[in-house]
Amino acid sequence: MLLRQADSMKKMIALTMLAGLASAGAQTFTPNLSNVEFGLRGGYDMGLSGGVTVHVRNVSGPLGVRFSADYANVSDALNDNANYPLLGNWGTLKSQGAAESGSSTTVGVDLTYTLPSTIAGVDAYVYGGGRYNNFNAVADFSKYGTPAATSLAVSTAATSSSTTYSTNQFGLGAGVVGQYALTPNLSLAGDLGVDYYFPSAISSNDGNGNTDTFNQGEAGYDDLNALVNQPTTNFKAKIGIVYRF
Repeated sequence: MLLRQADSMKKMIALTMLAGLASAGAQTFTPNLSNVEFGLRGGYDMGLSGGVTVHVRNVSGPLGVRFSADYANVSDALNDNANYPLLGNWGTLKSQGAAESGSSTTVGVDLTYTLPSTIAGVDAYVYGGGRYNNFNAVADFSKYGTPAATSLAVSTAATSSSTTYSTNQFGLGAGVVGQYALTPNLSLAGDLGVDYYFPSAISSNDGNGNTDTFNQGEAGYDDLNALVNQPTTNFKAKIGIVYRF
């Protein structure tokens, strides 16, 4: 009799524990929207990108301020259909061993507006503001099979293994962020947006102390601008986590 009662008690405890675990797993958390948020995110922004955000909500009602910094590896930094100075078509040069790489560093300051939500655990906000971007495109000739010749073009390629082209641009951006609360202070976040950058001067550095800067309207700027894929209109899609302090 006592053994049967003990077995029944064990079964009741087990069922109670299972019910509690199921209830906890199905619980929907309400995100805390009154604190400072720190976010880590990654995705696509001119290439594989990663970055951080700091979002101060409710500065004035639903209005807030967000600061962001992102870095991206840019694979398509130079235009294959454009001509490289003195050497000809860049796509052809790549087929002969030349290579390219690029990077983009962006900082932004945005005004945010928290949208009303009727879905438990879900919140969203729209944002818009200013951008500053540093873009670098590298033309690498370290493995370029330069044919024997006496032209200035060949001489230049032989004495400079790589040349870096840089731009520093200002721009504007806007987008929307949706967040789903995993706990009261931790959320999964998705960010969709678009940035537009104004054209800027293009600087070059061949690594041998030879530098130059081409401004808009100067001779040679249009040809170099056609080669260097400096940011213009860029769409971005990112996902990450946000922690509320």
